[in-house]
Amino acid sequence: MKFGKHLRDNILSEWRFYSVDYKEMKKAIKINENNKFFVALEDSEAKLIKFYREKEGWANSYMSTLEDRVAELRLVTTLEQDDSPTESVSVSDQSVSSTSEDEESATSTFEGDLNGILSTLNAENEDAAIKDAYRRVGASKHFKTYIYAKKSLATYERELDLLIEFLEMNKTAFRKILKKFDKQTGSSVKEEKLVAMSDTLTLLEGHMFKELKEVVGEMINETMRLKPVLPRGWEGRKVYTIGCFDLFHRGHQNVLLSLREFGCFVVAGIHDDESYFQLKGKYTIDNLETRMENIKPFVDQAFVIPSTDPEVYIQAMVSQQDIDSGACCYGRGDDMLEFPSRPWVESVMPVHFVPRTEGCSSTLIRTIYHSEDESLRKKAAFAKTRYDGKPIDDDGNVLKLSAKSKPLTAE
Repeated sequence: MKFGKHLRDNILSEWRFYSVDYKEMKKAIKINENNKFFVALEDSEAKLIKFYREKEGWANSYMSTLEDRVAELRLVTTLEQDDSPTESVSVSDQSVSSTSEDEESATSTFEGDLNGILSTLNAENEDAAIKDAYRRVGASKHFKTYIYAKKSLATYERELDLLIEFLEMNKTAFRKILKKFDKQTGSSVKEEKLVAMSDTLTLLEGHMFKELKEVVGEMINETMRLKPVLPRGWEGRKVYTIGCFDLFHRGHQNVLLSLREFGCFVVAGIHDDESYFQLKGKYTIDNLETRMENIKPFVDQAFVIPSTDPEVYIQAMVSQQDIDSGACCYGRGDDMLEFPSRPWVESVMPVHFVPRTEGCSSTLIRTIYHSEDESLRKKAAFAKTRYDGKPIDDDGNVLKLSAKSKPLTAE
């Protein structure tokens, strides 16, 4: 594979404008526009330095947030141990043994069909106890603090991996394009330029991000040690979620991956194109088939919602048996706490929230690549972002497409 294509295909779309302009420099080499080549080289170096400094600031700042979340988890765990050193959040052996004692006593006193009735009642009582334990644990301070720490750390670690990979690819791009320039022009400027760019190339080694990754790895290990005891059967539950998943990005991936903390089988509802338009007042960039294909590697089952109200469709997907036995729950990002159908969902299963991925959104990608306004596209590409990932101007206003404009064809 040509390196230019490899670079383009393997860089996050939100970061592409910061990358080495390999295509432009290769074009300049072909038409012998040396001045144009070196201007593009300098511009690429300046953009990468800007990108690095912004990400360096974000990484150091967010590390403080992570440290606070782990410290809070540490404190909550200690307080819980002090308050109830012998209490277990799982369905206790005592409840099971007392049930067994009751059944044994009844069996010794009564015969015949009464044994079957008691067995049924005992099973129902056990299901009720398990369901209650699921809700209590999910709502506990310990579990919520654990989930926010664990998901934030895992997302941060993946972000560091992406940053390290991005920097490495761009470092390689500089070397390759300078080698190509020397070969095409018969000159020998590669080593001279690499020496002149030594400070930039040192940044592209990503040493700071690699060091942070080691620290985060230790924090993840500590967080796992502080994980609350979960009721038996917790890991075997079905986890339901609903979304649109347009312009599928790492924020979507991070949420779907984190749902495995609540169970082993993820079921995702996805709005069709018409209901998406009615909900958001804009067209999808990716059609329903593409969006379903994008989520497929991250879920075990998907279903389509052809309405703005998903309630009747999720009701049809969730079996009464799973509701009765407590074998289901619902999870999603915390960007929409009052999601459609929450009253019904919460009445039959626990609801869990996870933190969203900062600096990442479909709005950002849509504005960069699908705005008809070229100046808006460039502004969004280099703009600061809010917590929810939407690009903003210097006054904090969101840069966005007009509400119902038909999107440009994806580039």
